[in-house]
Amino acid sequence: MPNSWLTFLTGFFKKILSKIYYIKIIWQKIPGLFSSVNHKGSHLGLFKKKNRFDKQKKFDEKILNQVAKKRLPNFKQLKYLPQVLSVDEKRKVKKLLLVTLIFFIILLINFYFTKTEIVPKSGGNYTEGLVGTLKFINPLYSSLNQVDQDLVKLIYSGLIKIDKEQNLIPDLAESWEISLDQKIYSFNLKKDLVWHDNEPLTIDDVIFTFQSIQNPEFKSPLANNFENIKIEKINDSSLRFILDEPYTPFLENLTVGILPMHLWQEVVPSNALLADYNLKPIGSGIYKFKSLSKDKLGNIKNYSLIKNKKYYENPAYLEEIIFKFYPDFNSAVDALNNHNINGISYLPKELKSELNLRKDIHFYNLQIPEYTALFFNQANNPVLKDLNIRKALAYSLDKQELINQALKMNGQVIDAPILPGSIGFNPNIFKYEFDLTKAEELLNNSGYLKTEDSPFRKKGDDELKVVLTTVNNKENSNVANLIQKMWQLAGIKTEINLVEPGLIKSEVIKNRAFEILLFGEVVGSDPDPYPFWHSSQAGEAGFNLANFINQEADKILEDARKISDPQKRHDKYIHFQNILNQSLPAIFLYTPSYVYPVVNKIKGIDTKNIITSSDRFSNIQNWFIKTKRAF
Repeated sequence: MPNSWLTFLTGFFKKILSKIYYIKIIWQKIPGLFSSVNHKGSHLGLFKKKNRFDKQKKFDEKILNQVAKKRLPNFKQLKYLPQVLSVDEKRKVKKLLLVTLIFFIILLINFYFTKTEIVPKSGGNYTEGLVGTLKFINPLYSSLNQVDQDLVKLIYSGLIKIDKEQNLIPDLAESWEISLDQKIYSFNLKKDLVWHDNEPLTIDDVIFTFQSIQNPEFKSPLANNFENIKIEKINDSSLRFILDEPYTPFLENLTVGILPMHLWQEVVPSNALLADYNLKPIGSGIYKFKSLSKDKLGNIKNYSLIKNKKYYENPAYLEEIIFKFYPDFNSAVDALNNHNINGISYLPKELKSELNLRKDIHFYNLQIPEYTALFFNQANNPVLKDLNIRKALAYSLDKQELINQALKMNGQVIDAPILPGSIGFNPNIFKYEFDLTKAEELLNNSGYLKTEDSPFRKKGDDELKVVLTTVNNKENSNVANLIQKMWQLAGIKTEINLVEPGLIKSEVIKNRAFEILLFGEVVGSDPDPYPFWHSSQAGEAGFNLANFINQEADKILEDARKISDPQKRHDKYIHFQNILNQSLPAIFLYTPSYVYPVVNKIKGIDTKNIITSSDRFSNIQNWFIKTKRAF
């Protein structure tokens, strides 16, 4: 407030107080004074003559200073104030009070907004569209179906979990220790854990879950992760896993959800897939089952979860999560456009333009540890046994153009199987960058020459030809068509073989029924390349799609998974990738972005990296719609 205002207010208050003191003395010492006031308000008696008024005023002020014990009047005295104020003074008092009130309100508003902040509060629902159908909302089987994984992520808890930064952190476990020889993993359980049905969650539930995974009668696809691993109970809150040999990525296996023994022990293992608990599960996660609805054919159309108010960590803000199921992504996009849902689990790049009319949608581009590569099966085409031919195929590809056109720039070029941000990533690794001249030179050196009668190269009468196989979906089809054009520009005849998604594993990958396979692999939070490139994983039982066999590479991969020192593992993996690129059993193309569209009213989504698509819920406890202000 300006100094002039302060000066005015100070002087005005002094003047008013002077009048109040004056009233006080007159009221106390000269009680008959006000009885001598006529109906016009003119003073009689003492104040009849003007020249006596000033003397009387000074006399009264003198008495005031001698008699008044308090400098401030009480309420009884203040009520006479209007009687001694002039009309002008009353007007000034009203203005002063108004200014004071406004100033006080501004002060309160400023205090409220500077000393408080907007924070989330409980309430609101989120409805998401999923493409596919529910089968088994069960941690033992959910890895077979992405839709099941999404529900398991919310309903069940594991010993440990992966946070939004890709770190392994405690979940049901309070803590864990790893022995010096890296063969024993000991876990301590948190206290006072309960299931959604309020039954206590104990260490016996944890042991039961992992023993069920190991039990062949349950037929869990996770069984290989716990083969030859002993599980021992230490006490009522602790257990340990005993490995035959060190295995650094083992911790990631312990993110699997824990089953309630008091319910599942009554289920015959061979009938586990038929149990009602697969669709109406009881877990310990942040959300719990509420209801489901089916159509006339028995297909689940809606599945509802409500928040677990007894969750051992902070409960979620969103009260309810509702899932709606669609046969394809086009139907899900239509539902989002029509405001029937608030988000879609995943948006194919080619459908992003369909949502341009919705200005209230945010597209989250999540990084996923997945890469797409071209895997060579040299046994099915003798041409591919020539390293120069494989190099020429690599040099004739413009990877960035593949991303720009087929992925709508939602991806990143890669040159090896270990991705950015992981142990072993090396941006300076040897690259086969686009160089058509180099590709043609290599093809000439292998004896495949251009002829006037054909756009494709020949060696004698043999035409240079390859068959490119991939999954029949929009993205892979677009990528395959671009690769075909690039290779044919170099004179390599290329045929495309599109296979339906449900058949790619059983009819193509298992039997290695391809020459060149365009396929994506999810590598997990730990970059361990062993499952994809060790010679033991070649053949129909493993994921070594190119059947790559190299003794030196095998030794490196075996040693790396036993090393806990990050730098030593890093060095091992760089060495391995150099061997891989020199042998060139595959051409590594790109790592795609995972596009997750959600309406803007859903706040708090700050995940940037995921392992699987269900990890988009890794921070769902922080999602919110409603807000409040708090100090």
